[in-house]
Amino acid sequence: MYGIPADETFDFFEGRRLDAVTFGRYKVSLFFDEGVGLDVEGPLAVTVPGGDERSAEDSRALAAPLLDLLALTVTAVGVDAPSSLALTFENGTVVRAIDDLGPYECFDVHHGERIWIM
Repeated sequence: MYGIPADETFDFFEGRRLDAVTFGRYKVSLFFDEGVGLDVEGPLAVTVPGGDERSAEDSRALAAPLLDLLALTVTAVGVDAPSSLALTFENGTVVRAIDDLGPYECFDVHHGERIWIM
């Protein structure tokens, strides 16, 4: 909706453990320890080690690789402002939230009481 601010790093994801993944009709949510979360209502992409990036607007198509990340830790965060946020996990899998729906909200990030809407 607003895009990622050019100076935002979201570095608080680094070192966070993925505790839960929930699926809804129009949203997938990733819940990490320490009050960190990512809700994706738009396109989501997953790249497993040695594989090509798989992108889907219906998160059910990416359920298996997302569930494989449970209890794993984020080791790196990549921001391609204003359009995407990529989280790299300890097993090498990359999850990328993509903001490409124009005026509509695609994903939001939660860190404690703070919320960023993209």
